Amino acid sequence: MLAAPNDELAMLHAERLFRWALLLNPNCSLCLQNLGDTYLRLGRAADAEVELGRHLRLLPRDSDAYFGLGNALRAQERPAEARVAFEAAVAITPTDHESHLGLAGALGALNLNALEVAAYRNALALKPADATTYINLGIGLSGLDEEDAAAEEAFRRAVDLAPTDARAPLNLGRYLAKLSRPAEAIALFYQAAAADAEYFVEVKLGVGTARAQQGRLREALEHFASASRMSPTNAKLQQSLVDMEAQAGRVEAFTTGATNAVADLCGTPCADVVDASGTNVCAISWADGCGAEVPPPSGFTATSTVAQLCRQSCAFYVAQELERQMKAAGEKLIPLANFVQNKPY
Repeated sequence: MLAAPNDELAMLHAERLFRWALLLNPNCSLCLQNLGDTYLRLGRAADAEVELGRHLRLLPRDSDAYFGLGNALRAQERPAEARVAFEAAVAITPTDHESHLGLAGALGALNLNALEVAAYRNALALKPADATTYINLGIGLSGLDEEDAAAEEAFRRAVDLAPTDARAPLNLGRYLAKLSRPAEAIALFYQAAAADAEYFVEVKLGVGTARAQQGRLREALEHFASASRMSPTNAKLQQSLVDMEAQAGRVEAFTTGATNAVADLCGTPCADVVDASGTNVCAISWADGCGAEVPPPSGFTATSTVAQLCRQSCAFYVAQELERQMKAAGEKLIPLANFVQNKPY
């Protein structure tokens, strides 16, 4: 972590003092360690590596120095070497929470997700009320197969432990959006905004993503545009806005006249079904969604999809499917109203 401007002056003064001390005693291990830590704070990771290495040659059982060396190596994007340093720190002092976190970070950088998760769990065994570690555990678990429930639980634990920390609901919201649960995600994004307005851009991007999952492209555009105004140099976001604007126009022209054939699905209004689960739910059949034992509405069968039953609420999904099919066939797009209401997709 770089020092603040005022701190930087103090750190530069400290560097001179430690250098003078080392002129008097080149084997002053404490001076070497403090000089290495000073370089870390100044963002001079290569210099920190040199001094901490000299210190460890004098005191090879110093876990704090191995921890600092691991941080210096991570800062130089050398995670494999950082892993070795953090493992040494953990081996010497197994009860050091920060060393377990450092090791987890290095393992994550190496894409060793299962080992990363184990390291975060070891850290939590030492400090079970640390919200940040739960956030990192959730991120690690999200990269593993069949760990959705455990990842969500880790994020929710972070929210419970730190209700005023915007990072906890923000990360949980992102994860639920990844799981195609946009309505829940949006509520969490707004919770993050209420906790800390500094996360305005991240919240707007998150809500925009969730609204797009719901097929609400115009609302998504509003949120992305707000984020873009706060990040005017983000060329990728600017291009995304152009592309989404064009897509929204096509969908609106394509879906003119679309209506829902039913008011609700198993007692839940069509719009609420799509908002809760995203437009992917539009591909699900009546039998899969409501159960084979529940009779479908008149004019439909157990294999009728949500898109057929809730054509207006699934307009974005239907438009995408028809557009894909017609492009594959080389045909021009036809307004949705021209299609038979219960045509399957």
